[in-house]
Amino acid sequence: MDQAKVTEILSNVLTQLSLKETDINIDVADEDNVSILITPPPETAGVFVGHHGEGLAALRMIFSLMIYQRFSVWPKLHLNVNDYQERREDSLKELAQNAADRAVSLQKEIILPNLSSFERRIIHLFLEEYKGVRTESRGEPPLRQMVIIPTGE
Repeated sequence: MDQAKVTEILSNVLTQLSLKETDINIDVADEDNVSILITPPPETAGVFVGHHGEGLAALRMIFSLMIYQRFSVWPKLHLNVNDYQERREDSLKELAQNAADRAVSLQKEIILPNLSSFERRIIHLFLEEYKGVRTESRGEPPLRQMVIIPTGE
């Protein structure tokens, strides 16, 4: 995979979305890893993020498909807009901590609906270390739910 060509292709698409070159940082670490950081003005960042990160997920899929079609490599593509991913991960961990505390104190299952598979994974990994609860996902997509279950420990 030609790193310069990947950078050029992605930059061209992002500039067509009314982003300035200074708002775009693309790092092609190796054959499999591409990192894109977009820093638009705060008033337009929501357009790229979308509702609960749906815009980010769509852009990530489009960029991955473009790279795959051009280079026959399916990259691990990390896309972030104004550090949204880090802020979302922090809020998910806080949500998980509060839900786990409620599950332990009430000795009752707590259900967290409407999370993407990526978000559920963050909570699963975060609560692995939490004593007194276990997690599981139930249901069929797109109605899959995260369940936090007290273990009685």
